[in-house]
Amino acid sequence: MVIPGANPRDLRLRRSRCHRKDRLGRTWGDALRWLFETTSVDDDDPWLSQEIRDRQFRACTELIPATVVVISLLAIAQAWYFYSVSPLWLLVLSVGVTLACEFDSARHYFASKRRIHPITDRDLQRIAVRVVIIGIALFSPHIYWGATFTPDELLVLVAAVAAMIGAGGFVMAPVASAGIGWTVATSVVAAISLANLNRPVLWFVLGLLVVYCVMICMMVASASATLKARARAEVRAERQRDLVGLLLKDFEGSSRDWLWETDERGALRRSPERFSEAFGTSIATLDGESLVDKLRGTFAAAGLPADEAHDFLQLRLSGRHAFRDHVVPLIIDRETHWWSLSAKPLLDQQSRHVGWRGVGTDVTLAKRQEREMNWLANFDSLTALANRHQFQTFLDTLFSRKDLDTSAVLCIIDLDNFKNANDSLGHQVGDALLRMIAERLRSTVLPGEMLARLGGDEYALVIPGTVSAAAAEIRGNALLNRLREPFHVNESRVEVSASLGIAIAPDHASTADELFRAADTALYAAKESGRDTLEVFSPQMYRRAQHRLNTQHELVRALERGEFELHYQPQIEVKTLRVVGFEALLRWRKPNGQLVSPMEFIPIAEDSGLIVPIGDWVIDRACRDLKHWPEQTFVAVNLSAMQFASRSLIETVHAGVLMSGIDASRLEFEITESSFIHDSTRARETLQTLRAMGHRIALDDFGSGYSSLAYLRSFSIDKLKMDRAFTVGLEHDANGSAGAIVRAIIDLAGALNLRTVAEGVESASQLEALRTIGCDDVQGFLFSRPLPASAIDEFLHSWKSDNPYGGVQDVLI
Repeated sequence: MVIPGANPRDLRLRRSRCHRKDRLGRTWGDALRWLFETTSVDDDDPWLSQEIRDRQFRACTELIPATVVVISLLAIAQAWYFYSVSPLWLLVLSVGVTLACEFDSARHYFASKRRIHPITDRDLQRIAVRVVIIGIALFSPHIYWGATFTPDELLVLVAAVAAMIGAGGFVMAPVASAGIGWTVATSVVAAISLANLNRPVLWFVLGLLVVYCVMICMMVASASATLKARARAEVRAERQRDLVGLLLKDFEGSSRDWLWETDERGALRRSPERFSEAFGTSIATLDGESLVDKLRGTFAAAGLPADEAHDFLQLRLSGRHAFRDHVVPLIIDRETHWWSLSAKPLLDQQSRHVGWRGVGTDVTLAKRQEREMNWLANFDSLTALANRHQFQTFLDTLFSRKDLDTSAVLCIIDLDNFKNANDSLGHQVGDALLRMIAERLRSTVLPGEMLARLGGDEYALVIPGTVSAAAAEIRGNALLNRLREPFHVNESRVEVSASLGIAIAPDHASTADELFRAADTALYAAKESGRDTLEVFSPQMYRRAQHRLNTQHELVRALERGEFELHYQPQIEVKTLRVVGFEALLRWRKPNGQLVSPMEFIPIAEDSGLIVPIGDWVIDRACRDLKHWPEQTFVAVNLSAMQFASRSLIETVHAGVLMSGIDASRLEFEITESSFIHDSTRARETLQTLRAMGHRIALDDFGSGYSSLAYLRSFSIDKLKMDRAFTVGLEHDANGSAGAIVRAIIDLAGALNLRTVAEGVESASQLEALRTIGCDDVQGFLFSRPLPASAIDEFLHSWKSDNPYGGVQDVLI
């Protein structure tokens, strides 16, 4: 704000004077507040101010009992000694006031011991007031005493007064107002006493007294400020320690970590509660005990030898180097626990080692998880046998020695019909069966041998050392015989068999991988030989396996290059000899023109899983070819068990029908009973879906399976296709058994409203027998060999539709 007509210089001077007055007022106000012990000069924290006041009060009242006695005796002694030279009223008043103040001080002292109320600024001010009153009351008679003293006595009195002034000021120094009040009050009374004597020398003494009083006040003020600052620092330090202690306690209570400390000998100091809980004793008992001995003691109490980690910890504590994450075991409630200890050495001011301080962490859970992971990494969780990883490590270690040839026998065991039992009895029974098989195999294992579960229902046994082929076969047959014994699982009798492949090192292999491949090749040979048997590896097996592998690779390329083709064999209705449909038969024509028999590549395609994409191609190709043939004809496509179980089958069929535009009823599927074995529920759903789409289903090779009748009752079938063995038997049926079987099948189909198809018809007598019995449709070389798609039109044209016997008229006549 600018005042019109005012001189800027005068305004600056006026502001400066105002600022100086304001600063001076604040300075005197702070001094008075400090002098009278108000909290504003101590700290803005009420709790801190309260603690400082308590410490000031305790410091002043610690000597109250002795001070009360001394001052009371001094007041009485003065009254008695100077009774003749002082007015009686003054002596009575002096003694009375002094004793009253001392009594009040004693009362407050005992009240503070009982902590009746917190110490306030008013309590400290009352101390100062009482001290001033006591000083005045105690020294007032001196005004009259000095006139009767000799110079020597007066000198002694002055010295005594000076001593009392100084002593009282320093005793009351914790409370500045009390110390300065005592000094000023007693000095003023003493100065009045000296002035009343009216002696020149005493005026000099009076001047010294004033200087002495000022010095004592300054020293009291400095001591009070120092004591207050120290009290403030101590209170804050204690608060910090309490806070840290509270945090540490909360930290130890809510986490797996805790603090620990030992002396230079490794004896515990200030033991944490975790140690008390672990060692089952009190903290007071633990202090002074050796940490390593307590850890060892848990093992000794459990009857176990101490761990090497305990000795290593002792070595660490004997040195002066910090360490981290040293894991030591201990036994708590008969269970092994692990602690991870980290610590650094404690050094005193002379750099002498005085102990250790560190952090402990309970890593029991992590250690158990680590052990569990290590166990799972090396053992099978179902059977507790070694897993493939440990098996491979064992073999690699066995073959790692380069100084001599490794001698060992490897037996690979694969169950033959486990999947049937697993699917029919349930996975829980299957798991129990696998465990029982593992136990039965484990009972045959000798020390030094390795038995492992490679996965699924496949096991492996490694026999180190030199073993002859004959001895290996004996051992293998013993294993198979052991597995042939029935198992009893949940009141169910389960019989299993196994195939076994044997390879011997160094005869059949010089490395671990070669030995495994050789045993696996021998196992495959045992499977091909009819299962429930064993085979010892031979080079011929490897060549066959290599041929299979090469064929598998060629099948992949053949599918990519379009080397597959379909040939079709017609199906003839027996009554009319009319062509009603064709069966699609897969052929593989190599680039050189060689035609590969399905018997050679279909099993390989099924084992490798290639049968699914090949089967998808067959469905698509059959639909495209069928589009160009008469609408009254159909095509029957064979579905392998793997393709039938494929989740993409329905989508493939739907796409083939949709793209070709044919009617779904013209596409028929032939399945075998093996399609139902693995998952009968899914098989039923697939059949229902296909029939709902309009497709017909024929059960191929009927009569050759043990459960065909059960399938007829459980599944929706449109046709029964009799195995060619029954057709061949009709031609040389001396006792009529073949005819009886065929007739039974046809009668059964008629009762179920199913059509029958006989395949493998090669002679007119077979055809006549089937017609007599009542078979619906036939196919075979008598009518035509399988023809490529390009020859179907010519075949249909040559088949005289107006002649019921067509091209086979002469044969039938």
